[in-house]
Formats: sequence, structure tokens, C-alpha cells
Amino acid sequence: MRIEPLEENQMSWMLRPLAWMMKRRVGKVLTPFKAWAYRPGIAFTMSIFQQSIENSKVTPQALKRMVCLRAAQMIGCVF
Repeated sequence: MRIEPLEENQMSWMLRPLAWMMKRRVGKVLTPFKAWAYRPGIAFTMSIFQQSIENSKVTPQALKRMVCLRAAQMIGCVF
């Protein structure tokens, strides 16, 4: 059973700025975020978690990008 992702106009008011930033950065609102939008607290927490990983100084930025690229290749992501 799959859930239908929420569109931006159906999202909670606190998630709309995050959707806008994602659209600006990636070009569209990604489907996992639309599915997390059913639970705004989880979506907001996941966004903070992802930002903290991206902004961490423990791992070099180039290595993070290579890992993301390799993960995308492994799952067949178009970007």
C-alpha cells in the first residue's frame, strides 16, 4: 500500500518554507518530503538532521558529495 504524496498547497504552514527552499535548491519538491508532510514534526526533524549532516565539519565536503553521488548511482537516481 502506498500513500499519495501531499502537494505544497496541502502541506502544513511550517513545511511550506522548507518546500520552497528545496524547490529552489533541487528544482522540485522531492517525493520523500511530500510523504513526510503527513507528519510535519517528522518532516521538520528530518530536515534539521539533514542540514546538520551537510553542515558538519567532521567529514570533508568533497567526500560527502562523492558519497551522495555514489549512493545516487547505486539506486539509479537521475541526478
